[in-house]
Amino acid sequence: MIYGYLRVSSDEQDVNSQKQGVDKFASDKGWVIEKYITDEGVSGGKDPDKRNLGPLLKLLQKGDVIISSEISRLGRDLYMVMDILHFCMERGCIIYTVKDKFVLGDDIQSKVLAFAFGLSAEIERQMIRQRTKEGLKLRMKMGVLLGRPIGKESEMLKLDPHRQAIEERFKWGVPVRRLARDFGVDRNTMARYLVIRKCYEFEKDGGQLRATKLKIEKQKNRYRQYSYKEEPFKCVQVDEKKMTNLIKQDLTIPQIAEQFPEFTYEQVYDTILCSEIFNPLYRKHGQLKVKNKQ
Repeated sequence: MIYGYLRVSSDEQDVNSQKQGVDKFASDKGWVIEKYITDEGVSGGKDPDKRNLGPLLKLLQKGDVIISSEISRLGRDLYMVMDILHFCMERGCIIYTVKDKFVLGDDIQSKVLAFAFGLSAEIERQMIRQRTKEGLKLRMKMGVLLGRPIGKESEMLKLDPHRQAIEERFKWGVPVRRLARDFGVDRNTMARYLVIRKCYEFEKDGGQLRATKLKIEKQKNRYRQYSYKEEPFKCVQVDEKKMTNLIKQDLTIPQIAEQFPEFTYEQVYDTILCSEIFNPLYRKHGQLKVKNKQ
């Protein structure tokens, strides 16, 4: 049986260009693609079993053929490509790549070329990762907040006038879900509000949310990691009113950091990045100023 395998790593890319090349390759050899297997928006670094490629490999029988546009479509990791090649050789299958004009068969030349192509794909992947990481660090130094916005500033702020009532009812044992319903916000928003305003941490306890005192050291590292980060976040406690006023003046993070000489730039940056109050507010002010200069 003759299979066509297509893969693109992002949703914006289109598999049709790959399909045209595979169709022409098969037509030139007088073959007909009997079945296409596609992985759209899937990284080549992902294990084949987590892609549609995995089930395809398990279906292979002796004499089957797989045609792909290039070796990197199968995988960008050297050892992954070698594993796929070894698996196909054991099954007695052959892989053709259109752009590389390469045949993955059971011979020494195929093994050497597969190693070379796989190594090339891995080097390219590592270089892309390094350039991406350097670019993110440069944007960070310019004052651009990385990642997606966190929190909902409008909902968080609209709870402040009811802060005392929320605190009292919470101490009485009113469930977070009911508090959220009574004050017209999502349950997760209410939970985050209590964390930020009262330093509470919510833990599962017999199906119920239990409030315990949250230590500042633990709060610093509760946020998700980013690819440019090689160490934990360095969040610090700052004057909330002062920080809010500085952000509303459309100052960038480098300018804001100058107003907090007791902290490093990374500490100020991480504090704004991880705050559900400062993060969305800064994106509406200083971040727009930075992006306009780019």
